[in-house]
Amino acid sequence: MYSIAKNCNVVGTDDLRADLSCLIADYDAKQIFLVVDQGSRKYCYDLIRGVNNISDDHVIEIRQGDDYKNYESALVIWNFLSSHGANRRSLLINVGGGMPCDLGGFCASTFKRGIEFINIPTTLLAQVDASIGGKTGMNLGGLKNEIGVFSIAKSVIICSDFLKTLDKENLLSGFAEMLKHALIHDAASLEKLLAFDFDKPDFAELQQLVGESIGIKNYFVTEDPKEKGVRKALNFGHTFGHAFETFAMRHKRPILHGYAVAYGMVCELRMSAKRVGLDSGEAERVASEIEKRYGRFDYHEEDLPELIELMTHDKKNDSRGINFTLLPRIGDIIIDQIIPADEIEAMLRNYMNAKK
Repeated sequence: MYSIAKNCNVVGTDDLRADLSCLIADYDAKQIFLVVDQGSRKYCYDLIRGVNNISDDHVIEIRQGDDYKNYESALVIWNFLSSHGANRRSLLINVGGGMPCDLGGFCASTFKRGIEFINIPTTLLAQVDASIGGKTGMNLGGLKNEIGVFSIAKSVIICSDFLKTLDKENLLSGFAEMLKHALIHDAASLEKLLAFDFDKPDFAELQQLVGESIGIKNYFVTEDPKEKGVRKALNFGHTFGHAFETFAMRHKRPILHGYAVAYGMVCELRMSAKRVGLDSGEAERVASEIEKRYGRFDYHEEDLPELIELMTHDKKNDSRGINFTLLPRIGDIIIDQIIPADEIEAMLRNYMNAKK
């Protein structure tokens, strides 16, 4: 194992089975449990099957997809742990994308007032986003991450072998969060990412970029663990993005999280140019690069009130209104920007009309 970033619980591995075996060696085999979803059970579990102290009988499988990041799935996990004799000294290993890692971490953090957990993120999105910062949670009433706690995993294991199992769409979904990290940190990182070729991916290079991206996120998390100040930078693209993602889920045409963030970053780059002085030419250049990779989100005039209503539920908001993180320049941030609903509606309308 090797450290990914300073003062961070995220480690890289070139030998997953050996390193995982070392991490769990001190736990009673009867007290080690795994959470997987249908996808990670099928494509990823074999990479750790048979590791010392891991038993097929202690694998908890939940349904795949963000629609199932809910109370019913949490009950499946809690009930399994309870019925199989889990106690305060148990360990829960969450294997999969952001959904099983978030939900499994939440269930571990609340079962018997908290048991230890290890996350093994198997998607690019989970490696650069859900793996860092201790956010856990579940959706409620169609709204993302309404219930949750901050709880730090014992370890997060990053293994590039999993990335080779992903299709281009899922790689790009994770890559959107890497672009966001670069946008809020420094222009040089952004240009390096924009040069990466996803038609012929170099996974060794990608693993290096993943480590750099994790380092950026870890910097913001370490500075502000409970998201009271500078960590809000990590929400760039997410105010619009979460509204797009929830809207798509409601209307039975779900989109990947990273694609929603990409659409949101386009809107918030343009909002930054209008509101806080980001050079409009630079905003359009980067927005164009994003749209080349992700396309555009489709909605109509009659959908605008619903999209704005969804933004009012965003966790970043306060009594003043809808809260944004904006960029006065690439690599710089201004947090707590309250934007009136009429300006948000105008931006949504401009984005919609630009598709035509």
